[in-house]
Amino acid sequence: MTQSRRTMGLCLALAALAAPTFAQDLGELYREGVDLLSRGRKEEALAKFQAILAADPSDEAAYELWKEADHQVFLDLIVEGGEWRLVAERMLSRARLGRTAHRDDADAVRELTDELIGSADALRRRQIVTQLAAEHGPYSATALVPYLGDEGNEDRRVVAMAALIELGGDVIWPLVAALGSDSAYLRRNAAICLGRIGDARTAGALEACAAQDADAMVIKAAKDAAAACGSNGNAVASLLAIGDGFHQRSTQAIRPFEDQDAIWSWDGGVTSTSVPTAIYNDHMALWAYTTALGVAAADLNAQAGVTRSCASIVAKAGMMDDDAVSETAATASLVLASAGTDATDLALAMAVATDDAMAGAELCKALAICASAPTAGLGQALSSADSTLRGEAALALAAIAGSTGSDAGGATVAGLAEAAGRDVLRVAAIVDGNAERAGAVLSGLSAQGVMVDHRSSGVEGIVLVRRMPIVDMILVGDRVGGLTTDQVLADIARQDHLAEVPVFLMSSDEEFADAMSDRVAGVISDAADLSALEEAMSADLDGDRAQADALGARAAAALAALAGAGNTDCSGAAGALASTLAFRADAVTVPAMAALQRCGNWENGEALMSVLADSSRSDEARVAAAHAIGGIAARSGAVDAAMGALAAAAGDGGNSAEVRGAAARAIGMCGADRAARTGVMGALLTGGSAE
Repeated sequence: MTQSRRTMGLCLALAALAAPTFAQDLGELYREGVDLLSRGRKEEALAKFQAILAADPSDEAAYELWKEADHQVFLDLIVEGGEWRLVAERMLSRARLGRTAHRDDADAVRELTDELIGSADALRRRQIVTQLAAEHGPYSATALVPYLGDEGNEDRRVVAMAALIELGGDVIWPLVAALGSDSAYLRRNAAICLGRIGDARTAGALEACAAQDADAMVIKAAKDAAAACGSNGNAVASLLAIGDGFHQRSTQAIRPFEDQDAIWSWDGGVTSTSVPTAIYNDHMALWAYTTALGVAAADLNAQAGVTRSCASIVAKAGMMDDDAVSETAATASLVLASAGTDATDLALAMAVATDDAMAGAELCKALAICASAPTAGLGQALSSADSTLRGEAALALAAIAGSTGSDAGGATVAGLAEAAGRDVLRVAAIVDGNAERAGAVLSGLSAQGVMVDHRSSGVEGIVLVRRMPIVDMILVGDRVGGLTTDQVLADIARQDHLAEVPVFLMSSDEEFADAMSDRVAGVISDAADLSALEEAMSADLDGDRAQADALGARAAAALAALAGAGNTDCSGAAGALASTLAFRADAVTVPAMAALQRCGNWENGEALMSVLADSSRSDEARVAAAHAIGGIAARSGAVDAAMGALAAAAGDGGNSAEVRGAAARAIGMCGADRAARTGVMGALLTGGSAE
């Protein structure tokens, strides 16, 4: 349908609804607008529709309009922009307010349905259907669908079918579920209802019913209904298309304001099962793909669709604290693990093509286990625009190379290096009118790898922290321009997104600090001493940064494994690995140094020696640094440069036995001449230093 035809379709729908929905004068405005639009006088038509909005139609009327109009038209008008977009968005906004939450109240639905079936008053029946639509939506079908199988009472069946058809899009999924009934008569009537509703989303299900049903009466009804819904005659293709639409949350699959908290099935009757809204689309996509497999069990695209949807559920479970999602993910993970290389790789290619990095990352993890050789999908993921997807693909390819004893290749090493070396910074905001103090604290934090933004004005500081999407700590001085410290702290406390962010006071005034102590996480009295920030500095990262940090740790470990296996040249990753040593956590730096031990060069030596000499670093990190220095020195011949640092660490009685032992082992790795080695050995024997 062209845009002009869609626009005309909207206007015709508006005209048809004008009389029962709005007052007579508003209906006249609709008709005038339709006429003007049909003659190409768009600006004048627009003025008519704007006048309708200016007349303030009820929210309920706007919702009724939306239900009846061509939904694509609203989208087209929004895309067109300008005043047309404003009109469409305002109408949608009013419709959203008019839509009430549907209730799963079986007793209330049964009471209304009983009155509907027993009433001879056509006006009252219409009022009941309107009430069912407004209050119960799809749940209305639970009491109406059984009448579709009532062969003994034609009148009741006709009333129920008319009500279901009037309910329209609200009940299409319960009616699709009813196609699984044991009663051929009920299946036929459910198909007829779907055909009369004419929702294109059900065409695939109707074609599948026609292809699989054994009853000629049902087959004909399903085929006719599918045609009425715009079917192309190919059940599998239609189901795959709607499955993809659900997976991507397309407006062609999930319409605005539709219920997204229940899925429908047949269990002696249409039955709803509550699902978390976050995975509603995944459940519906799975329904579409599995229905397609019911028609063509060996269809690889449908298998890949199932696999991709399961990967999406697993990924969401990892990001959410929701027991219901986790329970679903437990089953989805089993399906994902069993899918096999062909379906999983095709699913990954689908994910890459649609920029679905979340599902794609899980599919890469699955391929790392089931694939016995590099795949086309992994190659595409390694070249994708998403950094996380590139990293996961590189990890999968590294795992395959490790399990097969093959060369992972330069592209894989580059992908791992990118993931391992990516900056994952902590972020701080300073609001302080004392420029000297703020500068000193900023320098101290920057030296620890923290990205810092400073404002001297209280107002500017408030604006800054309100707008920061990520902030790990906020430091407020006892002197801020334009406002008091109290006002700045009060505003920060009112921001919901800052509720978990620690706020620190900077002040050397003990009385002032004491007065504010119950409103801050700590006090910095000396700009040179930032020890009060240690807990905030060591707190776990969250969100995307936590994922990036975990990915970096896994990538560094993978490089260490590849370098240790000796089948892959990992030297190209050395610079990225060394860049992690100053500020990243041990989970990244320790495997990074293990990799450097085998693939690094002496250009990385200074960074390694800094770790070894830093008594504030963990023993695990310092041991890894010593081993890396020894390995690089042994390969590069830079023995003289390495020996002093290693000997100092080995001979320092203040170091732990683990660090001293690692330094001594590293000395043993080096190819030092005999005289130099004798000096070190003698110093260690006497408890001194070789220097």
